[in-house]
Amino acid sequence: MSALDSNIVTIALPNISKDFSAGYSLLGWVLAGYVLAVAALVLQSGKLGDNYGQKRIYLLGFAVFGVASALCGLSTSVYLLITFRIIQGAGASVMLATGIPLIFASFPPAERGAAVGINSVAWAVGAVAGPVLGGTLTSIDWRLIFYVNVPVAAAAILVGRARIPAWLNSKNPRAGALNIFSATVLGIVIGLVMLWLTLLDVRLAALSGLGVAGFAVVESKSKNPMLSRELLRNRGFVFSTVGLGIMMVSFFGVVFLMSFYFQSVAGFSPLAAGIWVAPLPAMLGIANPLAGKLFDRFRVPAVMSVAGALLVSASVFLLSSALKTTAPNDSILALLAVIGLAGGFVWAPSISSAIQFARPEMRGVANGTAFTLIYVGFATSIALVVSVSTAALPAALSAQIHSGSVTGLSAASASLFDQGLATALVALGVIGLLGVPFLLLVLREQAKQRKNYEAQEYSETGVPVAG
Repeated sequence: MSALDSNIVTIALPNISKDFSAGYSLLGWVLAGYVLAVAALVLQSGKLGDNYGQKRIYLLGFAVFGVASALCGLSTSVYLLITFRIIQGAGASVMLATGIPLIFASFPPAERGAAVGINSVAWAVGAVAGPVLGGTLTSIDWRLIFYVNVPVAAAAILVGRARIPAWLNSKNPRAGALNIFSATVLGIVIGLVMLWLTLLDVRLAALSGLGVAGFAVVESKSKNPMLSRELLRNRGFVFSTVGLGIMMVSFFGVVFLMSFYFQSVAGFSPLAAGIWVAPLPAMLGIANPLAGKLFDRFRVPAVMSVAGALLVSASVFLLSSALKTTAPNDSILALLAVIGLAGGFVWAPSISSAIQFARPEMRGVANGTAFTLIYVGFATSIALVVSVSTAALPAALSAQIHSGSVTGLSAASASLFDQGLATALVALGVIGLLGVPFLLLVLREQAKQRKNYEAQEYSETGVPVAG
């Protein structure tokens, strides 16, 4: 449901722009407000699940998400829509923070990578259905993209109550108390950074720097830090989450950018745009379970993440060149498919690695911390796409795109916007390459972990570990 909603909203943004006379920057916040809430709250949601029971909190997330979806559909202005999207993000943070720990608690170690990969199919199904279903519903009324979540959330709560075992409601008081103050400070800091990246204002850059420093001071002096000091000392966990967070900057911005390309530049209908975007999430759905299964077989599974990251960046660079042609062609479809396939080989192994480096009782917090960085990457991606794609445009056109509707551009304006979108893709590709060194460090940590495991097994049994 979370993936479905993200992609549905992306496809609907040009129509929302037309109805509310909202510009590119505000439209970015329809997505970014949701992402901001997830990034700020997902870690606290992980603690909430550890403290009060994963099953109970997981189903609460569906309830919040469903109510907020209904309110999004009832919005009468873009500002109300952004507000309700933030509440929706709060519900999503709960689902994201508790979902994977539920899986880890339900499967033995040798099957967890496969289980996470198979579970990721649910994300991929939503991601595949999102563009096509979103295009169909948006052609009727964009508000339907939010209303569709209400019956899904209700069904999930009913099925979850009956089918998720009661023992998964066990509480872990050692997870620590919630830290709402630090979460609030983090949300403000992320918001300032996103505003700076969107508007490229020096004053916002200074405030962002002060905010980051202030958050570091608050955390260092806190008796109950939001970010677990144990996890921050765990190099394997840190390298996994930072590398994945950086890669998500490169990956997430592509669908957002391509939605505007197909509708505002190529002139496609929402349904046609959804069909053209669909190869990316479709291939992501194929890659995730395969990468999950391979995770359980590889001695150092991060080798898949490194290969996937390099392929994502290379494909994003090629997609930038393809956008400069006169019309969409088969090469764009192929490149979107490759980006989705490569992204699956980054996502499943990296998130599984991050959780595997943590102690069992820390998995909820570890998962929440990982998703905090992932969604900071998501938010950063949207802000960068907005700023870079309009930075070199004439002032009048940039003002129109930022402040007014992005629909109805003239042929000349659409061509200039196309060049800006292509430049934004280059920026995303470069950022993706910055994540590769961290994933290489994960390789090293996994090799050490494997060596220590084999040495322990040999000392206990006197028999070398096979493979």
